[in-house]
Amino acid sequence: MNRLLACCGIVIVSLCWGSFVNAAEFWQSGWSTPQKAESSSLLVRPIEAADAERLFHSYMGSQRYLYSQLGWSWPSEKSSLEQNQSMVKLHLKQWQQQTAFTYLVIDRERDMVVGAVYFVPVPEQRGQSGTIQGSKFNAEITWWLTEPAVNASLHNDLFQLLVDWLRSSWPWQQVLFPVADNNRVTISLLESSSARFVGQNRDTQERFYSYTLARK
Repeated sequence: MNRLLACCGIVIVSLCWGSFVNAAEFWQSGWSTPQKAESSSLLVRPIEAADAERLFHSYMGSQRYLYSQLGWSWPSEKSSLEQNQSMVKLHLKQWQQQTAFTYLVIDRERDMVVGAVYFVPVPEQRGQSGTIQGSKFNAEITWWLTEPAVNASLHNDLFQLLVDWLRSSWPWQQVLFPVADNNRVTISLLESSSARFVGQNRDTQERFYSYTLARK
């Protein structure tokens, strides 16, 4: 999810707004959007309007943890159901316009929302910073999981499910994983995977990892 910005009195995800780099192809109208991915423990599926309240209580239950780990200035202690409703509506509009895709992560055993995954074009400022060449990437992918989900090691399950899904069902060849410097859980996952560290922005306190999905 990149940075969260305050606009029109609500907190919204910066990836939702225009100014994306003219990157490698993000989406073509003829492509089919993958509908879900699942493992024995997790289900990843598109966000729906009816999910708004469950989503809100999920991330607010781990507000301090997420705020300290993600580096997105989100979720705020002052986040409200109204702000959340606006955010969900924006995600749904993105789906309709095929400009970005938001999925929820469901703990199958408890049928509980425990996180979200965001697939978006690479923001223009990535290339402007000089840290990476944003035009080389088809998409930027970020995610969050609640603190109880991480404590239950579901981050390992999610990452494996995610990379397998990217290889099997998404049309891209190269994706970018940005992560905050202090998000040690995600950095550890990326460092132990085939992702390649490609740069660091000390101003925004982010690291960037490239992941190749090219098929043989």
